[in-house]
Amino acid sequence: MIAVATTEDRLAGVCERLRARGASVIDVAAPSDIRRVVLASVEDERSVAGLVASLRAEGVMAVSRPDGGVALRKWLRDARTITFGGRITVCRAWSEHDRRGLAGLVELGPGGFGDGRHPTTAQIIEELVDRIAGGERVLDVGCGSGVLGLCALRLGAAEAVAVEIDPDAVEAARRNAGINGVGDRLEATLAPLSGIEGSFDVVVANIARAGIVELASELVAHVSPDGWLAVGGISPSQCSQVAGFLRPLTEVGRRTSGEWATLVLAGGGQCRMNPRVTRPHSGGDDIDPSIAGRR
Repeated sequence: MIAVATTEDRLAGVCERLRARGASVIDVAAPSDIRRVVLASVEDERSVAGLVASLRAEGVMAVSRPDGGVALRKWLRDARTITFGGRITVCRAWSEHDRRGLAGLVELGPGGFGDGRHPTTAQIIEELVDRIAGGERVLDVGCGSGVLGLCALRLGAAEAVAVEIDPDAVEAARRNAGINGVGDRLEATLAPLSGIEGSFDVVVANIARAGIVELASELVAHVSPDGWLAVGGISPSQCSQVAGFLRPLTEVGRRTSGEWATLVLAGGGQCRMNPRVTRPHSGGDDIDPSIAGRR
């Protein structure tokens, strides 16, 4: 089976394309006022991958979908909406879960790492929820799908620059910016970090210890005097060592979840923080379990 994420105004065209390729449209889900998810079957399941690839080449957000059983239950579970701190919600565009009325919706198409489910991604989104006050300039190093920059923009940041070494990830981030209507505010680029000009109020880097250490001086150099840096993809046991490489920034926050940790560091200036957040900043998981996966 194939699932295709589209919109109401493009629904007829998508269905026509599917039928022209021998697929049978069996259902259309409407998980939000705008989003439509078309479910289609093909006689030869071996042709699903080829059909998905050809549709994606034409800019259609298509994915293969299990027909039923355990595989479908897992697929639906992985496509759940996840809401962070009551302010931001992330899901894949082809998710069939209802998302009307959910806060700060960010939808992601195919390609690029990061959809909010991995602890390292979730921890940095939680920091963005706590700390974005509005109007910030954000730098996302190793952007993957662009999810961190997109969340920052949805939370009120003014602009984001997303840096990657993978051309496919850059394309995915650009597509996702378009899906979310912020293509004019997110710049995804293959430029090296050393070639990015200016300083940023927020710098995030979910790139693991080796990448953080390699880019430490450049990461620090891009943080504005009143800004902050969040680094993820490290273990709790690596936190002190990683913080040492990021001097003169000093640790102002830490989150841990199992074997994963995220560090937040700032310089001598006053680190900006969302004035609406009143709880103490500490480790832990801020994903609201009553909202994550709500249908």
